[in-house]
Amino acid sequence: MRFSHVFVARPRQESEELADMLAPLGVQVVVQPAFDFRPVDCAAEQPELLAGLDAEGASRLLIFTSTRSVEFALPQLPTGLIHRCRVAAIGPATAQALQSAGIQVDVRPPAGFTSEDLLQTLNEDSPGSDSLSGSAVILAAPGGRRKMEESLESLGWSVDMLMVYRREYAALDAQELQKLNGAGSVLSVWTSGNAMQSLAQRLPSATWLTLCQGDWLVISERLARLARAYGPSGIHLAPGPGNYDLYTAVKNLI
Repeated sequence: MRFSHVFVARPRQESEELADMLAPLGVQVVVQPAFDFRPVDCAAEQPELLAGLDAEGASRLLIFTSTRSVEFALPQLPTGLIHRCRVAAIGPATAQALQSAGIQVDVRPPAGFTSEDLLQTLNEDSPGSDSLSGSAVILAAPGGRRKMEESLESLGWSVDMLMVYRREYAALDAQELQKLNGAGSVLSVWTSGNAMQSLAQRLPSATWLTLCQGDWLVISERLARLARAYGPSGIHLAPGPGNYDLYTAVKNLI
């Protein structure tokens, strides 16, 4: 077997689901999320934006940037607002989360799941068109999706950021990380550049060295470029960000 261990740094629920999928393959799976996610009280922290959004209604495009933005935004948006606005999803998993909640998705990339894919789709439908007004609200976490905001503004959009959740450092699990002691070969799974940066700074130096001496599996060319700065032995590209995509890629690699 090429890899004896698989290190997974996804959010807790996604990591544990992936670990269950990988277990029959006979590898040791190490789960260490980089972040936990908590809701932001929009009514308390951005009351004017939330009130304005309710008043303007259908003149806005709501851009959901992740499944977490769906999870944390829907309970807080004014009643009926979501059905009056146009709705954009960054990728298929986010679109599925919205549809499962009974929300119609009006804009989504025909392929891909990145900010760039969604921006290209929006750029093809100009702000002056009948279908999109050019006024958007990005539902995200503090500090996130700034490039999307800047890119939309450069295309002539009026953009607001509604912070619906925040990241917090997840506690390091010493017992879980001990599984890497003496590990012969490790494949690390990364779906976030922020997770790379956080764990590079917070993991014990010996643990981080073990990860960098192994191979990394990433979900986009952008993450592959970020990964090169850490110097892993090899970098592989998964076909997508979902757990089935990651499972398939890991299975093919081991």
